[in-house]
Amino acid sequence: MNQQHLWRFVGGIALLYCIVWPATKTVTASTQSVRASESVRAYVTNFAGDGISVIDPAAGRLIAHIKTGSKPHGVAIAPDGDAVYVSNEGSGTVSIIDPATNVVVATIDVGKGPNQLAVSADGRHLFVTLHEEDALAVVDVAKRRVVERVPVGRSPHIALRSPDGKTIFVTSEGDMKLVEVDASSWQITGSTFLRAFPRVLAITPDEKKVYQTIRWLNGALVVDPAKKTVVDRIALGEPMFAVEGKDAHGLAITADGSELWITTQTTNSVTILDVESHEVLGRIRVGKNPNWIGFTPDGKLAVVSNTSSQSVTIINVAARAVVGTVEVGASPKRLVVGRVVVTR
Repeated sequence: MNQQHLWRFVGGIALLYCIVWPATKTVTASTQSVRASESVRAYVTNFAGDGISVIDPAAGRLIAHIKTGSKPHGVAIAPDGDAVYVSNEGSGTVSIIDPATNVVVATIDVGKGPNQLAVSADGRHLFVTLHEEDALAVVDVAKRRVVERVPVGRSPHIALRSPDGKTIFVTSEGDMKLVEVDASSWQITGSTFLRAFPRVLAITPDEKKVYQTIRWLNGALVVDPAKKTVVDRIALGEPMFAVEGKDAHGLAITADGSELWITTQTTNSVTILDVESHEVLGRIRVGKNPNWIGFTPDGKLAVVSNTSSQSVTIINVAARAVVGTVEVGASPKRLVVGRVVVTR
């Protein structure tokens, strides 16, 4: 082959490479997008039933009911959206659900009275409050077993990961305190005495405030986590001190950190507060005994579980108006809203 023919041959190969290679990359990327796509789902635990309800908030419809175990209570979504976790208080287990198939793929024995759970930021560990063992169980997701138990006080109730992922906040009902556990070392780093039986908590995005509902108060405490002290108390009235089971319960903070939404069981409504001034901005009527509340990732919808109505209310956040009601199972309590993998 002479030099002229050689250069023509090389040029032809180069041209073929330029044409074929980009097309190959495009096909690969398209294939990957088809293999794993995400959708927003709400998962609601039906405490008096045997499982959870799966809801499409945007469509306002029930997708599935998944059997998990006795008295399902807490629920959480893996950070990558590839799994959903449910604590079954009556069974002493945690169920792992594949959101693409809505099937339980594993069940882990964790201890007595698993109440609420949180997932580490890297998705490798679950933190489960064991109400009857006065401990926080640390579960290795890959090994599917408990690898540590952290004493956190009597009757631990709620576990919530901080926005920066470094701390797991745990409420101890028996000791009336809010405990902080390092998410990496699993060591207790501090606690705040609340002087009341804690219910649910929410943390502002800047982590400067923790809002904590307590028994018999129709309102919430405001905790400074840096100073480890209660700095304010919000009383909504209607009345201020309510009977057990008719107080403020679930709460959530909007993504921009400007508003606090609280489920108020005395009036079967959601009360909206300004985070800076604690001024009441509005109220939205929902179902009977609203228990839990969560926002869709885009912040456009709020989802509320109504325990006595056996339903979920969907609210348009900007309009502050109810846009849908979905019937679920018996005694719906906690819920989580987030993006999950629905096809692979």
